[in-house]
Amino acid sequence: MITRKEMTRMLLKEGLLSCLENHSFESLTVTLLCKASGITRSTFYLHYSNIMEIVDDLVDDAIAYSRPGMVDNNNLQTIAQTLSAASNSVSLREAYDSIFDRLPLCQRIIRHKKYLPLFLDEQISEYVLQRIIRSEKDRQGLVMAEALGTSFDVGVSVFVFLVHGLYAVNKQYKWSQSDEWLEAQKVIFELVCRGLQRK
Repeated sequence: MITRKEMTRMLLKEGLLSCLENHSFESLTVTLLCKASGITRSTFYLHYSNIMEIVDDLVDDAIAYSRPGMVDNNNLQTIAQTLSAASNSVSLREAYDSIFDRLPLCQRIIRHKKYLPLFLDEQISEYVLQRIIRSEKDRQGLVMAEALGTSFDVGVSVFVFLVHGLYAVNKQYKWSQSDEWLEAQKVIFELVCRGLQRK
């Protein structure tokens, strides 16, 4: 059974996502958020100190929803090989769906469109991306380091580079997973895989 506290927090999170559909994050106020959520300002302050705390909760929810991801040393090769085997847009989409759990979190997290407003707002998108990176960097940095035969710190740097690149491509396509976007994903993963094979 859901508690009153959980219900209030859920209303505030839903309210924030709703507000972001029509307002920039920069223009949001606690008053506007409370009105959209159907709660009072005093109730807001019982649960959160500021709106960024709600953003943190939403990102954590999105990350939790998107887990677990499969991570092993052959992840990028498996992704690239699976996507490369596709001969048309239908088989490419099927291939993408079949390796979905192997994709980096920044790719999996957008599957649930509910959280899309967090990524569309320029004011908070980099903040959101940094939270995603922090949640995955230890695990992915180790995998990259082992795959490349380098230090953990360099593995993390490569991971950060890849996440920023994939994020930029998602942004370029306005987070729509069109056939053209899928083709771009295929080429990107092939490029990364070729780079790893040259090691």
